Amino acid sequence: MRKLFMLVALLGYTLFAQAQKASISGQLLDSVKGKNPIAYATVSLFEENDSTLLTFKLSDSKGTFKFSNLKTAKQYRLVVNAWQYQTFRENITITAEASQIDLGNIYLSSAINQLQEVVIKAERPPIIVRKDTIEFNAESFKTLPSAVAEDLLRKLPGVSMNANGEIKVNGKSVSKILVDGKEFFGGDQKIATKNLPANIIDKVQVSDDQEAKRRDPDILAANTPQIINLKLKKAIKKGAFGKVYAGTGLNELYESGGIINLFRDTTQISLLAYSNNVNKTGFSVNDIMRIGGMDRSGINMMMVNDDGGFALNGISFGGAMQGGKQNSIGAGMNFNTLTKKGTQLNLSYFLGHGINHKEQYTDSRQAYGTDLLFGNSNTTSYTNSYSHNINAKLESKPDSLSTFTLRPVLSLGIDRSNMLRQEQNSNASNVLNNSHNQSRQKGQNLNYQIESNYWKDFKKKGRNLNLGLSLYQKHNENDLFTNNQSLFYLPPSTRLLDQWRNQNLKSFGINLNTNYKEPISKQIALRVAVNANYLDNENALVTFNKNPLNQAYDLPVSNLSETATQTGLKTNNQLGLEWKALKNLTFRPAVVFNTINLNNKYKNNPNLRQNYSFVAPKLNIQYKELNIDYSPSFNEPEVQYLQPVADNSNPMAVFVGNPNLRPSRSHRVYLNYYKYNTKNNLSVNSNIGGSIQNDGIVISRTIAADGSQSSNPINANGIWEFYAGAWLEKSIKKSDKIQININTGFWSNYNKGITLVNTQRSRSENFNIGPDIGFNLNLNDVLELRQSFALNINRSSYNDAYFTDIKYQTYENNSEIIIRWPKKVVWETNFRFINNNQNLAYNNDIKLWNAAVTLLFMKNDRLQLKCSINDILNTGYRRDLSIIENTFVDSRTSNLGKHGLFTLTYNIQNFGEKVGGRQSFFGF
Repeated sequence: MRKLFMLVALLGYTLFAQAQKASISGQLLDSVKGKNPIAYATVSLFEENDSTLLTFKLSDSKGTFKFSNLKTAKQYRLVVNAWQYQTFRENITITAEASQIDLGNIYLSSAINQLQEVVIKAERPPIIVRKDTIEFNAESFKTLPSAVAEDLLRKLPGVSMNANGEIKVNGKSVSKILVDGKEFFGGDQKIATKNLPANIIDKVQVSDDQEAKRRDPDILAANTPQIINLKLKKAIKKGAFGKVYAGTGLNELYESGGIINLFRDTTQISLLAYSNNVNKTGFSVNDIMRIGGMDRSGINMMMVNDDGGFALNGISFGGAMQGGKQNSIGAGMNFNTLTKKGTQLNLSYFLGHGINHKEQYTDSRQAYGTDLLFGNSNTTSYTNSYSHNINAKLESKPDSLSTFTLRPVLSLGIDRSNMLRQEQNSNASNVLNNSHNQSRQKGQNLNYQIESNYWKDFKKKGRNLNLGLSLYQKHNENDLFTNNQSLFYLPPSTRLLDQWRNQNLKSFGINLNTNYKEPISKQIALRVAVNANYLDNENALVTFNKNPLNQAYDLPVSNLSETATQTGLKTNNQLGLEWKALKNLTFRPAVVFNTINLNNKYKNNPNLRQNYSFVAPKLNIQYKELNIDYSPSFNEPEVQYLQPVADNSNPMAVFVGNPNLRPSRSHRVYLNYYKYNTKNNLSVNSNIGGSIQNDGIVISRTIAADGSQSSNPINANGIWEFYAGAWLEKSIKKSDKIQININTGFWSNYNKGITLVNTQRSRSENFNIGPDIGFNLNLNDVLELRQSFALNINRSSYNDAYFTDIKYQTYENNSEIIIRWPKKVVWETNFRFINNNQNLAYNNDIKLWNAAVTLLFMKNDRLQLKCSINDILNTGYRRDLSIIENTFVDSRTSNLGKHGLFTLTYNIQNFGEKVGGRQSFFGF
């Protein structure tokens, strides 16, 4: 690996060393306003008498530009394009005697009729900046014949994409990708980037997400989502794309799937199905979001693990359970259309089915006083789950100033699991207990939600109104059967448990929110926000012991049963001003008024009313790229903390809720600085913030002499949390042949809280920091290198000698190499190395190595045969370290291990062709 990087470094040095010192520079100014600079103009450099684009620059805030490392004895053509200005052209000759060309001040004249301007096709600027929109000419960025939209986006300056396909433009996340201005296969996020051919795209337009700005007027510039609009070439009005694949390996391993998308004019239909038993997602999370259309109707919950498995809204798309051996099956459809009146209609259905068999080994170590408690457990689990999700969305524009959205969601989940857990706890000299726990769980949930939103802009500039009304209902039922035998040795005793624990959770709510902005003057506006939430919840818990006479669970246990209901109203209100004191300085002071009025009724315990109010100031200051924000918050405890009944399903660790918990009150300060340097393709994003919380929730634990533990939540003051981070990303693109991306940064957290064990109370301080650096190199799409390093340092200390400080650190290295040579052959390999500095009786080094070779066939490489070997070193498990209160936890989870697959993939790309006859759907 070291030799490879030395070779790359030498190659890069040679390429740069061969460039000459010749340069062309100048400054762009407005011809009428004299000294006013013209920023973000596109300055393109062509070889004279040739349409080939050599390179380009964007002028900086002072209107200056400079091309360096140009060859001498060459003739160039300089073309300047700026929004609302006429095009400037000049031929330039560089000689050895005159190699430093300074054009001085270049005055641009305003365009008389910009819409009628004729642009020479050979000189189409690669980038045009129009007010708040950046437009890229796709033909200026060369891609491979088989390239898709994702490959094109990677070529664009300021555009970056991580391994999971998350797209950023100038450091800002992309929220939607549109096609010809319309939502297309998942417009709420990324669409078709892995399937839409790059050669049918004419332009790529980037702009701020105005809808996100309406939802949150205080959104930071660094956090403002971007929208990418792919303008297709003319005559591209109908077609289909997608892929089908199938693979097999030893030991009956397999993978298969297909995703097909049809579109004609303003209607799109997508179908997908997949099945595999190799711990993989049927498709990437981005395929589901973009092509499957999941995002168009809303994502309420997302779970992604380190191995790429994910679940959306509770639906597993494969690999969602980290570790173990997994079977994943899924299918879905999506329909999207745009009516003649401009109303958008979306409908989608998804089914996910997952089977997981997993073994997990956990070791824990904690010191308290003069005692040590060591715990180790071996858990074997088998889980079978089904998830259904139906989503719809209607969006219409009654007029040019109004938008109405209606979004219903229905989801159904069914889970079945069996688990065997064997656990042992000991101190420094003796085994304290052993536990054998068998459990069987049946659960199902039925949830629906209807959201509506109305946005109204008024003719008076700056006046707007946003109204939202939503209704939701959730019904979750869970049956847990537990058979436990626990042996205790100090003193000797045996505890047997055979019980059925039935829990029903019902939630109903209505939420109304409104935001109104009224300009008082050119500099000052009044802002009012009201949010009201009506709640009607029920938590019914019934516990039965097994009857030895009839072997039925019909013996009720009153002290482990309770029914709690909660009804009431919560409000969150704000009244504030927006004052634009200077051109780049804005103040947003406000007053926050929150109320909680809840009535909690219990069947076997005293009723409890919660009536609280909270008033506090709020302030936001924004100066250029710097944003400072202070905001208070007021939150009631989560419902699982309030149930005053013991959860004894694990007799070694019993949890009891606390109905007397008070709402937490916190004050938060946040500072953010974001800057994107267009001239140098450099983005900087840094933040620092923290909060102080009173009446926060901490866990009080009691460790008995026999090693068993019990815990319950309590309120505590003085909980601090502070964090800081900074990220830098630099993009270097030397024409289309050499592209380099460098990113580096760090994140850090400091938490000051309370650790409470056996009535011993201590201030605890936890600090962790994670610096990382990444490097990507692309040499003409023949060689790609990706390298990243990350370090995670964790420290936990206590001011009471009753507890012992804990520390650990983890180092991670990720390497990836892709070689496309010879033609029609792709070699790739990736290696992940993780080191944990723990001197335990386990391997501290985890090495995950995958490799593959792909053969390409047919036009545009539509047919692909891939031979892959995964986990070549047969690691066999994953490892996770953590600190919980005063306990160090080391978990190891089994995985699939070494395996290989032969996979055949056929990509469907048919645009602009006739539908029917020989060009029918199955005739691609």
